[in-house]
Amino acid sequence: MKKTITAFLIVGCILFALLSCDQGEKRVSLQFKFTPDTRLFYKEISKGTAKVTENDSVTSDRYAELEWTLEWYVRRLLEDTTAEIVETRTYRYVAQERDSTKSDTSAHTDRMTMYMKPNGKVVDLEPAKTRRGSLSYMKNYLEQGQPVFPQGELAQGYSWTQSTKVILPDGPIEASTTYEIKSFARERGYDCVVIAYDGNMAIPLEPMEEKGYQLISGIDRITSSGHLYFAYKEGMIVVQMERWLLDGERYGISKDQDTIHTQIQVEYDVDHWLAGVEKP
Repeated sequence: MKKTITAFLIVGCILFALLSCDQGEKRVSLQFKFTPDTRLFYKEISKGTAKVTENDSVTSDRYAELEWTLEWYVRRLLEDTTAEIVETRTYRYVAQERDSTKSDTSAHTDRMTMYMKPNGKVVDLEPAKTRRGSLSYMKNYLEQGQPVFPQGELAQGYSWTQSTKVILPDGPIEASTTYEIKSFARERGYDCVVIAYDGNMAIPLEPMEEKGYQLISGIDRITSSGHLYFAYKEGMIVVQMERWLLDGERYGISKDQDTIHTQIQVEYDVDHWLAGVEKP
């Protein structure tokens, strides 16, 4: 009888301990953890449609697929813990007009150096080569669309909103994205926090000259919603799934001095995932 009571007390103590642990709310700190000479490899596939209208006439209406291979090489950490990351992107683009069996295929590789804080904020970009206007576009895109993690330990249900003031010809507007910690999950072998997001961006285009065309002004309005899985122990994105829509408008002048009003509508479903890690 004494052994039975003792066993009962031991089981009771174990259950009490387990239940007591469950009472605490799980909290994690979200930070990128960069180590010099580490390489992160990502794959990304975007599928969707792109439609271009010039002066009320449809000039292109196609289905497109983009396959990306990305490498982040952490070259060094600066004294303030900012990471200097060399990003190499190689993509293959396949597009087909909806009323045709003919398809276009192209491939391209580009490289840039990115300076990122542990909270995810990109403080500077140095493309290896870029056209006028492209650098400004990339900086605007990252400033508005890159998540910047709050400080401290965060629990499920926590949300934050990132807002950016954008100066447009018609006056300033506010672009914002809201993030929320939805749950915790095991994904691709990593303990992850699942973050849902929903937001909008507005990216003004700088005047620039292209072959036979002079861009006067333009704006890309982008909405995005999705989920990202962030490995909070290792400090890196493991998976990201996104619905991405662009509504673009451009005003320009052709080589014949004709005014051109171009509208662009793009809808993509994007899958982005970690393909490998190489550590020093």
